[in-house]
Amino acid sequence: METCEDCGFAWETVPSEQVGPRTLAGIHATAELLRREPSHGLLRPSPDRWSMVEYGAHVRDVLLTLRDRCVIGVVEDDPGFTPMYRDERVDLGLYGADTAEAVADELGATASMFVRLFEAIDPAMLDRPVRYGFPDPMARTVRWMGQQAVHEVEHHLGDINENLRTLTARPA
Repeated sequence: METCEDCGFAWETVPSEQVGPRTLAGIHATAELLRREPSHGLLRPSPDRWSMVEYGAHVRDVLLTLRDRCVIGVVEDDPGFTPMYRDERVDLGLYGADTAEAVADELGATASMFVRLFEAIDPAMLDRPVRYGFPDPMARTVRWMGQQAVHEVEHHLGDINENLRTLTARPA
């Protein structure tokens, strides 16, 4: 069974019916943290970690990307996808104008858009193959992309919580 080395997430354990509820629950928790701690939102606890806002903006963009990829996956036969350039978005400062409040608002909207679309897909189409390039190029399914949305949301909620613990534990 495929699991995330960092957080232990196992894609196969997420039934399609749980993609929506788990995505929305994780996004609600993420948005709540961003709204509750806006002063910590742009701070990086270390040079090798993104800020809470950067993690939130990444999740927002992943959900938008996955939404489009799900459409392509049910329309095209065995499609592949161009990279979303996750690291470059951060490294080039493309999230520089984002704020904790704006990202929190946008997370709710993008999660709702993703979930509505995923839940509208005919269950018979969820096993359609796609060629997914991250983390390593391999054959996946439309269902896996829904599970990946859950992974992204829950994994980066963990990153945001870790940032918050680190930042609030520092002496003032």
